[in-house]
Formats: sequence, structure tokens, C-alpha cells
Amino acid sequence: MSAVPAPSRNTTLLLAAYPVLAIAGAVLHRPWLSLVALLVLLTAWLAPRLRAGHRAAWLGWTLSAAAAAVMARMGYANTVLEGVPVGIVAGISAWFGVSLRAGREPRVARFIRVLEGPDTLQQPRVAGYARGVTAFWCLLLGAQALVLAILLVAGLAGTTLPAWVLAYQHVGGYLVIPLAFGLEYAFRRGYLRHLPHAGLHEQGLRLMRRWPQLLRGEDGIR
Repeated sequence: MSAVPAPSRNTTLLLAAYPVLAIAGAVLHRPWLSLVALLVLLTAWLAPRLRAGHRAAWLGWTLSAAAAAVMARMGYANTVLEGVPVGIVAGISAWFGVSLRAGREPRVARFIRVLEGPDTLQQPRVAGYARGVTAFWCLLLGAQALVLAILLVAGLAGTTLPAWVLAYQHVGGYLVIPLAFGLEYAFRRGYLRHLPHAGLHEQGLRLMRRWPQLLRGEDGIR
């Protein structure tokens, strides 16, 4: 495998800051924190193009910042931010799901091939496991998007939601994915115990390093 540069420190910090700011904005009822969280997420996504000085990226970022300011002025900051996770989670669910079509490589199988090498996929039970985990992420994220969408619509309709439901919407929803990732990792170590396994921290770093390749469908294998 060829070496792949890790994400820049600034980009990593931005991605880490997004959920902290989003949760703080919701818990403290500070709409400006919610908007800053949204801009932080956008900045992390556009970071490579912004650093390269792409005019379209800078124009898009500037227009988004202006739109965020208008939303804050109109009192829609939290609503906009709450809609962002719905779109992101639904999109990732579909991204996993389409790879389960006949004749396509399941998304987790690609992850294994890129992160650990093609030989790993030839080991017993690995291919079936990869398809099953792909389906698991598709269903889990799809359910999460549906729940968040229902809660968002209920809030916009003026429905009074219990405190624990609001806590899940604003805080718990952000914890589902890392919790599921940790549980899946623990299950994998037992189910595929005949294979060597990198630590959870190292696994996360590998995924971050090669995430752009996985999104673009590049193997990064020489």
C-alpha cells in the first residue's frame, strides 16, 4: 500500500469541534454557537480547496456564512443545524446501501481491502462479515435519520417533546455512531478472532487517513 498523508491537524480539530459546538449550542440555547458549528463543519469539508485558493470554494464559504448570519437574524439557527445531521446521516446510509446491489462490492469490503489489503478479504468468514456490517450501517444510519427527521418535524410543528427525547435529539444522536463503531469493533474481534486486529485508535486513524480515497472509490493499493 502506498502511504497516504493524514488529514491536517487543523482539519482534524475542526471535525472534533463540530459536535462540541453543536451540543453546546443546543444545551445552552445559544443559536450563534449552532451557526458556528455549521460553519466549522463546512470549513472542514472545504479545507483542501480553501487552502488551495479555489475561488468557487471561497465564494461558497462566504455565501454560506452570509446565509448563516441571515438565519440567525431570523431566529432559524437551531432549525438549520438540526436539519444538517438528518441530511448527512441519510446520505451516508444510502452510500452504504447502494453498495449492496448485485454485482457491486459492499462498502465495508472496500474498507477492508483498502485499509488491510486484498488478501484479508480471502480469509474465512471475512467477505460475509463485510456484507453483513455494510447492511448493519445502512439500516442503523437510515433509522437514525428517520428518527431525527421525525423529531425535527415535531419540533417545527410545535409539539412538546419530553426532556429525554430532546436530550437524544440534541446530544444522544451524536453518540450513536461512535458507540456503534465501538460495539462493532468488539464483535469483530470475537467473530474474526483468527485474524490480527489493529487497536481501536489505530483503526480510527487508518480510516481518517484513507477516507478521501474511500469516498472517491480509489483503492490506494500499489
